[in-house]
Amino acid sequence: MAPALQQHEASALRAVVSVREEDLRNLPEECTGYRSLTAMLAAETLDAVYIATPNHLHAPQAIACLEAGLDVLCEKPLAPTYAEACSIARAAGRTGGHFATAFDQRHHPAHRLMQAWVADGKLGTLTQMRIDYACWLPAGWSADNWRIDRARAGGGAIIDLAPHGLDLLEVLSGQRIETLNVYQQRAVQDYAVDDGGALSVRFSGGAVGVHTVGYNRPETLPRRRLELIGTGGMLIATNTMGQDPGGQLIFVDAGSGQSEVLAFADTESPFYHQVVAFTQGRRGKVPASRTIEDDLRLVQLLEEATAKDAQSWP
Repeated sequence: MAPALQQHEASALRAVVSVREEDLRNLPEECTGYRSLTAMLAAETLDAVYIATPNHLHAPQAIACLEAGLDVLCEKPLAPTYAEACSIARAAGRTGGHFATAFDQRHHPAHRLMQAWVADGKLGTLTQMRIDYACWLPAGWSADNWRIDRARAGGGAIIDLAPHGLDLLEVLSGQRIETLNVYQQRAVQDYAVDDGGALSVRFSGGAVGVHTVGYNRPETLPRRRLELIGTGGMLIATNTMGQDPGGQLIFVDAGSGQSEVLAFADTESPFYHQVVAFTQGRRGKVPASRTIEDDLRLVQLLEEATAKDAQSWP
């Protein structure tokens, strides 16, 4: 996010908060480091804040920033629980602050092109969607791996990776998720939360989807693939899911069976485009295509589906 803010001509990074001393080294000259949010809010006059802390801190920090008069861009998942996510929404409504969840995958240039193709009817009737999004995350990945601590993360691979995919499938298809089923697994990694799983989805327009996630995929294997299938053709994106620009997008025509590699802005960061969208939204220049109510609905769907699966999963 820091390079994206520096690249955006209307934004400037003025303050960073972290409990880790190493994060506060080598900051830009005009940026001040703080060890607590309270200290930063007391010392700085800011417009907006980006929250990228462990999940259990999202709600208290977002609410504190909104009440201090700041607009907020908060990482997904909005919170570990639906109840906490709702507390953020109430604070945004109460303060009038601009709030958005940081779903950077919406803004990848390849995904934006896919969304436009679906909207233009180039895939015909959309029938199926698939996402495979995985990585390798052993318990000793870091000295304090909060992503596998249920108290701080709210779960494991599913709560970390699946929100991106669920949001993206709704954005790309223009359809709402009506039914969600979750199947958790603990197949490889030695920790208490899930190390992967599969999600099955039914959408309002009749399409169905499958989303696999994992912390148990060796990174030498293919692990980032997105497919949209319709009666008119198929879009296949590889290595577009994630934090980096680039990847490849292929269209397969249903009539001829011929494949075509599609060009997109493969050097442009999804984080930069997210900053642009957030800035335009907070200034009222562009009406929001997705709202906090959409984000809350997905938090609730995932929480309910995971709880249902937990009845049969150890």
